[in-house]
Amino acid sequence: MIIGTAGHIDHGKSTLVTALTGRPVDRLAEERRREITIELNFAPLELGSGRVAGMVDVPGHEDFIRTMVAGASGVDLALLVIAADEAIMPQTEEHLLILEQLGIPLGIPVITKADLVDPDWLALVVAEVADRLRSSPITFDAPIVVSAKTGTGIDALRERLAAQAKLVEPRSAADAFRMPIDRVFSLPGVGTVVTGTVWSGRVAVGDPVLSLPSGSRGRIRSLESYGQPVERSEPGARTAIAVTGIERSALSRGTVLVSDRLPWTSVSALDVEIALDPRAPRPLRARTRVRFLLGTVEVMARVLPRSNIEPGSSGMARLRLESPLVARAQDRFVLRSYSPVTTIGGGRVLDPMPPRRAVAWPSGLSSRDPGERFRSLLQRRPGGIESSVLPILLGVPESMAGQVARRETEARRLGSLWVTASLVQEVGRRALDVLRDYHRRHPGEPGMPLETLRHALPGGDLVIEAALDDFARARRLVRREGLIALAGFVPRVAGGEAEIDRIVEILAEAHLAPPSVPELEKTTGRRDLHSLLRLAAARGRVEAVERDRYYAREALDQFTGVLHDMGRVGAIVPAAVRDRLGISRKYLIPLLEWADERGITVREGDGRRLRSKI
Repeated sequence: MIIGTAGHIDHGKSTLVTALTGRPVDRLAEERRREITIELNFAPLELGSGRVAGMVDVPGHEDFIRTMVAGASGVDLALLVIAADEAIMPQTEEHLLILEQLGIPLGIPVITKADLVDPDWLALVVAEVADRLRSSPITFDAPIVVSAKTGTGIDALRERLAAQAKLVEPRSAADAFRMPIDRVFSLPGVGTVVTGTVWSGRVAVGDPVLSLPSGSRGRIRSLESYGQPVERSEPGARTAIAVTGIERSALSRGTVLVSDRLPWTSVSALDVEIALDPRAPRPLRARTRVRFLLGTVEVMARVLPRSNIEPGSSGMARLRLESPLVARAQDRFVLRSYSPVTTIGGGRVLDPMPPRRAVAWPSGLSSRDPGERFRSLLQRRPGGIESSVLPILLGVPESMAGQVARRETEARRLGSLWVTASLVQEVGRRALDVLRDYHRRHPGEPGMPLETLRHALPGGDLVIEAALDDFARARRLVRREGLIALAGFVPRVAGGEAEIDRIVEILAEAHLAPPSVPELEKTTGRRDLHSLLRLAAARGRVEAVERDRYYAREALDQFTGVLHDMGRVGAIVPAAVRDRLGISRKYLIPLLEWADERGITVREGDGRRLRSKI
């Protein structure tokens, strides 16, 4: 569990963390000199019964909002710190807006410096805070009054935190590991160390990790959590990781450390849902430049909304990022204006790997129901979704992503690809149309070459193959020997069966020295002999030994018989075959190669032997 502070500068956040944990948190000399928090600081908090929470102390000054967002991301419970002598101030409001946009589920308003005001003023502040937070989407507990100076309320706050910790929903350990980095440093004898809050999953010492967006790969040398060495990280815990194999230059605040269990990738565009604060100075229009903060990273972006997003309203938009980053569906983010810099809203990532030209923006894309989101994501991707990327697109663990997809009656899995059942049917119907046209233009062909049909169809190989299989099982298509035809199609040639008989008879009379197809065309006057001969071949009456030369079945049977006779008594020597059959090498060599291809003979040196003696 991670507890984060938030609130106006000098309202006592760091002092409160020290009072709760017993540890001073302003570690930088500059912080101690100026008596303000500049960087993120962390301390463990004992909650009893062996439970430890991580406390994140963030800067309160408006110049350090980017750092505050980095610390607040991944927080399970927020302490909204408000000084009794000043009450709600501008940075209180801005920090509250950030907490709301980050989707922090629980909060406790803490009224500090109670020793500086009289009871009547303190009661007014408590009432004002309770009234202001009543409309917040964060589930805030009742305000609690404390004084770090006198110790008033500190023990009660610890008890409140321990009770609230039981309400925090545990993060899935079965999910893929992801940790946004908030700090990088080097230690003698250890090497490069990164720290952060583990957003999901686990890693162990020795595991491979990937740094994004650089793409550098390394391995975990050691792990530490709350000052103690551990063999394995836990989701939702502050963790320090010593990594080897990754250059320090590839690691910085904003970098994300992930395992390679999922196909994480850096992107330059995100499709999101934006909620614009009612106090935002102007609407978000096309190409508005904004500051986009997600996890520990801030990048500049251009907003391309579906329609203008007015202050106080929400809408879907594409963000064109000026620097790549890694995201997952349902990640929460904060938006700040380009200039003057102020927090104007935030939202959720809907599609972390959007298609380049997404024409579909179904309303289900922003649904809280993973099933509806899955249907919308399929609608945006006519070519289907690889199952490996589904947990990233849905924003859920792998096991849940598979369950969501399997429950969808309109979805179908083809190997590793999820597609809509209607897509397979559409490709099948398109195949019927292509074949009808082919049969009309080539009535004498027994079928269309299968590869030619595949190239004529939309979709990937898996979708096309599934469509052809479905329609073949439904007896609407027939596939045989590399050809495909409509079921019931009967090839026709001019002259009909009588003409086929005539051409086959010519080849039979030529025996083992038949004319080539061009020679037949000259002697018969026909220009469709390829179709006619393929039709005769489909009926087993002739066979192509060469591309343009067909033999009658009787001639090939005689040739095969001669090979068997010679092979039973010794080697099959080409010269001996030629002498026995009285044919030239022009015909002999292709026939011998045909016998090899048919598995009748096997070549050995200059001769051949029977593959199996009959």
